[in-house]
Parts: sequence; C-alpha cells; structure tokens
Amino acid sequence: MVRTVTATRATKGQRTVLLPGATEAEPWELWTTGADAQCLQALQRPEEKSAGQNATVLALPVAQAVALPLWLQETDLRQFRGMIELQIEARGLQPRGRPAIFDWSIVAQEESRTLVLVAVLAALIPEELETEAYPSFELSARYFALPPDALVLWMEQDRLVVAITRGEQLAYFQALSEPHVTTRSLQDLTCVIAALQMQEVIGTLRVAVAWTDLTPAESAELQSVLAVSVRQGTHPAPSLPQQPWNLTPARVDEAKRQRSARRWQSRAAVLLVVLAVAAVAALGLHLFLTSRDVGQLKQWKASHATALQTVQDTRAAWHDLEPVVDTNAYPLELLLHASESLPADQVHLTLFEQEGNHLLIKAEAKNLSAAFQFFDQLKKNPHLSAYTFDMAQPHSLANDITQIQIEGAHATHD
Repeated sequence: MVRTVTATRATKGQRTVLLPGATEAEPWELWTTGADAQCLQALQRPEEKSAGQNATVLALPVAQAVALPLWLQETDLRQFRGMIELQIEARGLQPRGRPAIFDWSIVAQEESRTLVLVAVLAALIPEELETEAYPSFELSARYFALPPDALVLWMEQDRLVVAITRGEQLAYFQALSEPHVTTRSLQDLTCVIAALQMQEVIGTLRVAVAWTDLTPAESAELQSVLAVSVRQGTHPAPSLPQQPWNLTPARVDEAKRQRSARRWQSRAAVLLVVLAVAAVAALGLHLFLTSRDVGQLKQWKASHATALQTVQDTRAAWHDLEPVVDTNAYPLELLLHASESLPADQVHLTLFEQEGNHLLIKAEAKNLSAAFQFFDQLKKNPHLSAYTFDMAQPHSLANDITQIQIEGAHATHD
C-alpha cells in the first residue's frame, strides 16, 4: 500500500533525516526529529531533497552495513579504533585497496572489557547513496527508540530487517534474506540469536516486536521459534541518536575533500590577486605622491632661485674665509701646536707653511728615531686632529742629521 504524504517544509532550527521507506514504491522518507517529528515528504531518490535542507542526515538502510559486535579486552577508549581495525581486517571486511569505513558505539562495559557494536559500511553501495547533498551519513536502525532486551522487526524498501538490543542499547542489526517471516528467515534469526548469546553479546530476549503487519500464522511461528511473546506495534517517529556515527561513503568523502581543497585554492588565488592589486595600487600611489613632491620641490626651487643662489654664494664665501675667521686655523696657532709636538732638543723646525687647508712642515732631527717620534706626536696632537698628516721618506745627512718633510691636509675640506 502506497502512503500519501503531503510535502511540507521543516521550520527553522528543526533537524531533518532521510530514512528508508517501507516499500520500493516510496523508498525514501524525509522526517523531522524531536517531540513533534513528522514525515515531510516521500522521495524516489535521495538527491530530490530540497536545497534548503542542507543539514539533513542520510540514514543508510540496514542492508548497506554489516553489524560486528565485539568484546574488546580494554576499557581505554583511545585504544578502541586500532583494535577494531584489526578485527575488521581479520574477518575479511576490509575492502581491497582502501580502508574500511566504520563507526561504533559502546553497548556494555565491565571491569576489564568493553562490548562495542561496530557498523562496517558495505564495500559496494548503490550509486544514488554516494551523493554530496548530505553533510553526514548514519544508520537507520539508530534513529528509533528500541524496547530493551528485544528483537524488533520492520520493513525497509521491501526488505525485512531486524534489530536486537542488550538492555536499551542496540547490540545487533541485519537485513534478512526474505521479505516476510518464512522458515528460512526464522532459521536465520535462530542462528543469529544463538551466536549472540554464545558470545555473551545479549542475554535472554524478553519480547519480539513487529513494526510491520504480520499474519496470525507468522506471529505464531515467530513466537514458537523464539519462545517469547510477539507484539504488534506502530513504527515510531525518528529521534536523534545520543552519539552520532559517521558512515560517509569513500567517494563522497573524497569528493568533499577535493571540493574543500579547490575552495581553498580558489580563495588563495583570489587572495593573491587582491594582494597583487593592492601592491600595484600602493606602488602607483607611492609613485604619484613622489612625483607630486618632486614637482612641488621643483616649483619651490624655481620660485626661490634668487634666494638659493644667495645662500650658495654666501656658503662659498664663508668657505674661503673660514681659515681667517676660525681661530683654530690661524697660521700662528697651528705653528704653536706643531711646535708643541717637537721632542725637546731633538728636532727643530726649518719651515712651516700654510696654504688654505694644507700644511707643509720641514724639520731637522738629530736622528731617525727623533724624526718618527715627532711625526707620531704630531698625529696625536688633539689641536691638530682635523688634519691628516703624511711624512715623506726621511733623508739622512753626512753628519747624522735627518731631514724630514710632513704634509697635512684638513680632513673636512678639499
């Protein structure tokens, strides 16, 4: 029977989930979650979802995942992933060439071990489920409030599925091979329950609940085989699981990563263009301001040409008069300071001339050592520190008298 659903929209802030419908005629149902959960729309394909419902979770059918209940000899949550990966590989559930996609939740925890339910995504899933229109992927069985210590049956896309609980926690799920309660499906259920009880995954079942119509014969046969009472019930509205799972298909995950990388590359390219434009604009502004300043300076120079020429002429005249007006540059003053550097009774001056900023000093020394002593003291004289002195090679006479010639140039003038 095909159920008619009037398409509506979720209100702002409502969480929505796409669940597998009971029949292939209406394979998907878009639901809101929470206390006022309602079915908004029936869809034929997941991508038919409204573009405005971007936060919708796609709850994968039970048939698209393998349930793997595991007792882990560990209570440290940080160690679980590595241990689960080893168990998945050991059971041959690792796809060839890529890692398995799985998630898990804790069912029970004892003093030294932990029971977890692992859902491993099937290696091959329908192409329609590999859509980027959904931000996250979950498992449909986790969206329903399940009765404690129970076996629950319902229909998903014309397939009978089962969920088994340990206390109030989902401990196992499976899509059965038959669309109805048949001898084969009952055998499958008997084997599953026996295996789970042997592994101490579940205890004694208290009840079997059918969220689908069973014939009186099917109910009786189910009750006889399971040895529990069978209740008929209405399929509940979905509610959010306490701990979300991530069962995003590999192609979707890779496509999202590539799209994110392209988005960052585009942003980087735009940023580089903006920076380049900003740099060019800054350079252009700098050139404009510099050109403007140069133009203003040229205009100022042209308007003050007479004054500038007067300053330059005055500077030149002052330069020429500096030896006269500067008392430290007087010839007699310089001669006095030069004579202060003479070693006593060792050297006497024979010539002292000043021409502009140049000095010429000639002297006779009693020996070569006295000549160099005079030259060193001349260079160290603080009153003559503005001059750079250079001494020619001393000339020795026959009577051991050494003639010397020293030239001095003012350090700050040509």
